[in-house]
Amino acid sequence: MSKHESCTESFYKDQVEEDMRARKADDATKLEMQRMVQRYNDFSADEPGDLDDGSDTDEEDGEAGLAERLDGIDLDDEDVSAAIWSRLTESERNEFLRLIDNNEVDELLVPWKPWWTSESGTNVVEASDDRSPIERVAQENCGSVPAILKIGTPVQQLTKKVHPSVLFQIAQTCLSYVFMMRHLNGDPRGSNSTAALSDVFIVSPLLASKEADIYESLHEALIVGFFNIGREEMRSEAKCALLDDVLAIYARAEFVAAMMSDLYGLVSGFLSTDHPCAKDVKRSMVRRAEKRLYFLYSIVLQLQHKAESWQGMVADITLLRRRYESESKAVADDASNSARKVKLSSSPSRITEL
Repeated sequence: MSKHESCTESFYKDQVEEDMRARKADDATKLEMQRMVQRYNDFSADEPGDLDDGSDTDEEDGEAGLAERLDGIDLDDEDVSAAIWSRLTESERNEFLRLIDNNEVDELLVPWKPWWTSESGTNVVEASDDRSPIERVAQENCGSVPAILKIGTPVQQLTKKVHPSVLFQIAQTCLSYVFMMRHLNGDPRGSNSTAALSDVFIVSPLLASKEADIYESLHEALIVGFFNIGREEMRSEAKCALLDDVLAIYARAEFVAAMMSDLYGLVSGFLSTDHPCAKDVKRSMVRRAEKRLYFLYSIVLQLQHKAESWQGMVADITLLRRRYESESKAVADDASNSARKVKLSSSPSRITEL
């Protein structure tokens, strides 16, 4: 495992632990909890020896399947975790706790690999199918590189002049996208749609706000995005991990287009359904976001085959990442020096007799 991969993995594990302590279960968390329990059931079925202690075999034989036992649970209930726990058998609870005690809970998580780490190419979706282009993109973006939706309009038809800061807004939008995808484990649609848009609007509020500020630099757009995430003490390692994701997308011009296509499809798909809104995800906000994303997407499509347009931004993002990496190293060095001083101060003094 490379240094950057280790940094990324450590950050996201810490983030999960922080969310478990500090947040109430949102729709995405509730759904993931149910999936994790089902994953646990599948995992246990593959290793029956770990569960069979001979004490409650008859009880388990008479129990209904896990899916049937979980049927009817209200995922909107704040006590959903207690409801799920109450429907597990005693041996299932013991095995679940054993996995947690042995740090084997990862076995219960459905693995997800970000599409921007893929070596495969992208495909183009034209608006000439019985299904709408949005539906086609949503159905085809199942872990693979998102299809590029060809619905953009030449920028000259949308505005007389494009301000340079638009490229900074696209970079911040990319940051919001990778944060959202990581938070939701790559599953932003369906019942997760509201939570997905909430993440995007938090990191990049200009997409949905009535006002549109102008960023003076790429660094400003990204730093503001990190601040908007709401973790004032967000470690430099976490910022490095997210910037690694942004850099992976910016490494290929078609990946930038695929990212914008996926996000535009998510927003448009939300408006075409009756997904519930939230305080920070109102339909008026989503409609504004759709219009602004359409404009940004049109610009990206025009630059799709101009790799040089993104190379300069890659250099700037890399510089910002090095800054955070230096900060991380400095913090680690300070912690190491402090620990050394504490150790020395607690050691017994040696008295040399002359």
